[in-house]
Amino acid sequence: MHIQDVLPETGVGDDIWRAFFVGGRFDAKVTAIAYSPLLLSGTIAAAFHGAYQRWLRFAVSYHTVVAALYVVGCICNFYYYTTYGSYVDLFVFGLWEDDSTAVLINIWEDYPVVRSFLAAFIVGVLAYLTSRWFLRSRLGKINPRAYWHWSVTSLAVVTIFLSTFVTARGTLDNHPLKRYHASVSHYKPLNMITPNVFMALDWATSDYEEQRSFEPIAEATLTAQMEKVLGQPTPVYHTPENNYLQQNPPHVVVAMMEGMGMNIMVEDKLPGNDLLGSLRPHFADGFLFQRFLAGTSGTIDSIVMTLFHSPVATISHSSAQNTALPGSAVLPYKQAGYEVAFLYGGNGMWRNLASYLPVQGFDRVYDENDIIEAIPEAAEYSGTWGVPDSFLFQFANKVMEEADKPTLLFIMSTTNHSPYKVPENYEPGPTEISDRFAARTEYEGEQAKVLLETFQYASDALGQFINRIKQSSALRDKTIVAVTGDHRVRNLSTDEPTEFGLSYAVPFFLHVPDPILENTPHRYDPMRIGSHRDIFPTLYHFSLSDQDYITLGGENLLSPDGISNVGYNLKRSINEHGAFSNNKSGLYYPWQEDDPLLNHQQPEESRPFDAGWPEEYHRLMDYYLRSQVQASTGPESP
Repeated sequence: MHIQDVLPETGVGDDIWRAFFVGGRFDAKVTAIAYSPLLLSGTIAAAFHGAYQRWLRFAVSYHTVVAALYVVGCICNFYYYTTYGSYVDLFVFGLWEDDSTAVLINIWEDYPVVRSFLAAFIVGVLAYLTSRWFLRSRLGKINPRAYWHWSVTSLAVVTIFLSTFVTARGTLDNHPLKRYHASVSHYKPLNMITPNVFMALDWATSDYEEQRSFEPIAEATLTAQMEKVLGQPTPVYHTPENNYLQQNPPHVVVAMMEGMGMNIMVEDKLPGNDLLGSLRPHFADGFLFQRFLAGTSGTIDSIVMTLFHSPVATISHSSAQNTALPGSAVLPYKQAGYEVAFLYGGNGMWRNLASYLPVQGFDRVYDENDIIEAIPEAAEYSGTWGVPDSFLFQFANKVMEEADKPTLLFIMSTTNHSPYKVPENYEPGPTEISDRFAARTEYEGEQAKVLLETFQYASDALGQFINRIKQSSALRDKTIVAVTGDHRVRNLSTDEPTEFGLSYAVPFFLHVPDPILENTPHRYDPMRIGSHRDIFPTLYHFSLSDQDYITLGGENLLSPDGISNVGYNLKRSINEHGAFSNNKSGLYYPWQEDDPLLNHQQPEESRPFDAGWPEEYHRLMDYYLRSQVQASTGPESP
């Protein structure tokens, strides 16, 4: 079993049995629903000999299709779990809302598409042959001369329909079999294998439909949630007055790197496995936080959560796409007179960003077309998701060198994304596949090595960008560079208990020029804990003087005072005590004493903190977004 190695050796026997029992109920439910149309049509057709014969032929074909779909569903669910660490969820819609061609190429290159469809075809053929055999057998043939009393026939029909209804409902209780029934254990892997792909897809569809509408939220309800989570009635904060920043406003660059996850970065070890390249000396000289979580496991999800406090990944192409959000993270820079730009290595119309970002305060959106126009060579190496990162960052240097006013540049890279490919103009440094990496990844051999080399390439391209910033007389003393990953490397397992926090972690690196540090109070503690929500509050304090800003609990990680030390991800959270699931399972994994990035193998049931905080924080994001999109309904709660 895929999850066997990550479960405790003892104490989970009942949970495993429960997972298969409840999973069987989900399978029976889907099967009953799938065959209900066949049952209903067959009951009607049985009254007419000719219609019934045609129905029998239709039933064979119907059964064949259902059997093949079951196989496709099982395979899809397995590979979705190995890639994303979950059964099919809301993120599946993000795959189709991405560049469709790129997604199809990605699926073709990363997954056994041909073998999967071959397996489905073989099962379909077997289903067809066995059903044909059954109908021709003595058991499958109906004797037209047989006579049943109407009461017996009626009883048989009612019994069949009732049993089908109960099976489709999943239970005889007041509530039918639902999503919460899939929670069968404290251990996430068992919960993930319980539902089948069809149930999971139905739940994901419901979630997707719900997030496409924005119901108004009462002002009193929002204020109460602010008080509960933030300890104050509004999300407005203020940077202190700083004469140096007032007179010398710096440029700010935020580089959100595709797939820069700590679950791969911990593999970096010279001389055999160089995953940082030119980025290494900068990580050593600047401020690096490694106990830091990405807000989500998706690119657009993390972008909109970081920039707009949005838990709704589809907001850029939703009914709210033309609504300006007062909580946009770039507005404090706009108010301070900055030029605000977004640079993406792919096409700017991805997720409608080219149209949406200007609504939220961005002055310019650059994409692969601008990069290729400025650096024609980039077209030669352009890949599935866009131009290689080296050209992206060369263009970023160009934008910064030509800036004639303080500029905020938000960069989203693309290269370190499956299907992994190192540009031909790059010579990789040494990499090696460790036992840990081999045990975690679904890739093998050359494919696994290319993943590491692509990670190295992206890191090196970023490092070269920072080199050029530091070497530029016009930029080195007045350019802040912040770096983080958009999410973990997805093709690695998230089930190892000792990596419960690390699995969803990304680095947060900050380079602040010395003149700014000399004039801004700060204290660096690499053990501080945070997440994407802390990026802009940290930047505000080193770039803006006497300026209001909005954040939902984000903090300055270089504050000379203490911080709350909390990191949030949609799936898991971390704090000074350890890492824990957001589903309130009651378990958390304390940090190891000798390695602050890892957790203890065995979880503890008693949490020395509020287990409901992640749910309350997510509710706050939901309320606040709705309050910005829709006018308040009044003082009463809905």
